[in-house]
Amino acid sequence: MQARSMPRARSWKGATDMSAADTKPIVQHVTEGGAPIWRKPMLTTPFFECYEPLIETRAFRMWGGYNTLTYFSSIEHEYFAIRNTTSVFDLTPMVKYDIRGPGAEDFLSRLLTRDVRKLKKNRVTYTMWCDDDGNVIDDGTVFKLGKDKYRLCTAERQLDWFLDSAIGFDVSIREITADIAALALQGPTSCSTLKHLGFEGIENLKPFEIGHFSQLGYEVMVSRTGFTGDLGYELWLDPANAKPFWNALMEAGSHRGIRPIGYGALEMARIEAGLLLPDSEFVN
Repeated sequence: MQARSMPRARSWKGATDMSAADTKPIVQHVTEGGAPIWRKPMLTTPFFECYEPLIETRAFRMWGGYNTLTYFSSIEHEYFAIRNTTSVFDLTPMVKYDIRGPGAEDFLSRLLTRDVRKLKKNRVTYTMWCDDDGNVIDDGTVFKLGKDKYRLCTAERQLDWFLDSAIGFDVSIREITADIAALALQGPTSCSTLKHLGFEGIENLKPFEIGHFSQLGYEVMVSRTGFTGDLGYELWLDPANAKPFWNALMEAGSHRGIRPIGYGALEMARIEAGLLLPDSEFVN
């Protein structure tokens, strides 16, 4: 994995000539214990202890510094879960950015190939961003969580480009990857699984729509999005609630064929759906 220098964290206040008081660190790359990430080169997600006993192959791979799986036991069986029952994929390593401020909408509309001004609250859209010559840098999804408040998710870290592009905008950009635990729940019985979990009205969630559910005693944000082309959802929650949520989800899906999957089966479904991946369908 190519080493990348960490850019100096900045917060843009609308003018390029900024005083020292206007510049403040807004990105903290630390582990749960407070130690810098580079002192723990292989990170694990908040769900790892839950599904570690289910791992039969030890077919690990690195994703954004996290120890993730290519497959648990059988790519074929895991692919079957995506297309026939319910699959659950640990999405926590997905790089997430909190983008907010009075200039957030204008900044994103300039940065991205989508006109974010048309995006309504509690909606998600797929997008990509390019360099000054029009070459694709990366793609991802942008969530509108409120007025002047967005979340941008992408497979690889892009903070240096975002900060350079934010010069002149009144916007704050912060990486929050480790602050949010995430799962992708995909497959024909995924909606039934969430209904059994107590998520009332989940069947009414439209594609690319966001819902908030607190029936378990803590909030879980659910977006009807995914990387498989099948019925599915992505679930976003506080890492402190990851273990109880995993246990409740597996119990709810126990009679609906729920199965943890690794990257291998997800890659098969992604290709079938015609979805893009950096350094595969395009070089960034």
